[in-house]
Amino acid sequence: MNRGSTTAFQTELAKSANRPVHLAQVIFDDETVYMNDGYKTITYASNDYVAVGHFMAFSNIVEAVEVIVSKVTMSLSGVDGSMISRFLNKEYIDRSVKIYTAFLNDSQTLIADPVLIFEGRMDSPVISDDPLSGTAVVSVSATNTWVDFTRKTGRHTNHEEQQVFFAGDKGFEFASEIVKDIIWGKAS
Repeated sequence: MNRGSTTAFQTELAKSANRPVHLAQVIFDDETVYMNDGYKTITYASNDYVAVGHFMAFSNIVEAVEVIVSKVTMSLSGVDGSMISRFLNKEYIDRSVKIYTAFLNDSQTLIADPVLIFEGRMDSPVISDDPLSGTAVVSVSATNTWVDFTRKTGRHTNHEEQQVFFAGDKGFEFASEIVKDIIWGKAS
């Protein structure tokens, strides 16, 4: 597991006992939320990753040799109304999520620079609220950057999309009615 990790990170990884911690960075349009699954706020790259302890969990992060679209679900349980409000009132679809792995020493400070283990974009949050017990769980799934590999970019050649860019233009008005293939260079 090199991936640009430092010697200190690799040394800590090889030990029989260590204190791993995950740092999660969730980027909205107007703010970035920094969290870690430890029990103390951790400062990394001038950002304070707020401790949420055992309230934060991840599904398995899959790493493969071939290019695949992988998905991670990050969940936060026991959250207050402000976190639920963030997902209900903000644009979250296609916003960035980064998850790092790091190691802590006995005084709960970083030993070495964290290693990025997942980078992707959010696609579907799920909020489970149980008013009887007073608990809530916010889960958001994120897909890695390979999801865009098969996405087709550009514009469609139809009347509706033409009107978005050039209102009143009738150039594609009957484009949907042309269903016959035209073979160029061949007598009809």
